[in-house]
Amino acid sequence: MRIGVFDSGLGGLVIHQAITKAMPHYDTVYLGDTLHVPYGGRSHDAILSYSQSCVDYLFKQHDCHLIIMACNTASTTALRPLQQQYLPAHYPDRRILGVVVPTIETCVDSGLTKIGLLATQHSVRSNVYEEEIRKLNPRAHVLAQ
Repeated sequence: MRIGVFDSGLGGLVIHQAITKAMPHYDTVYLGDTLHVPYGGRSHDAILSYSQSCVDYLFKQHDCHLIIMACNTASTTALRPLQQQYLPAHYPDRRILGVVVPTIETCVDSGLTKIGLLATQHSVRSNVYEEEIRKLNPRAHVLAQ
């Protein structure tokens, strides 16, 4: 099975490297969408379109069966629509995971109740981090910038 990792730029290389180190028996490929970097100031529709194009490329050209969306902005904006609507219609046997939930689980597991979030405008405005953190720890306070 091949795992694809994509980001709007190069930051996802850290995640790609961690996957390669933790699971060396898997073949991996990285896609940095540097043509459209940064995603943060783009419209919702543009982020969804760019993310869908990256997903299509990794599924079709590299035969990935799992894609890790390493871009926070894409994860907060495009992940759910792609998982819930696009995959069932076009790639029902493939999966996409984002970085929001693992990041939140790490914060909550650390016991922190005051959490700072530095993110793009789009990620901050989505309130996804705040909503998901409060599901796991209603006492947590998130300061997003």
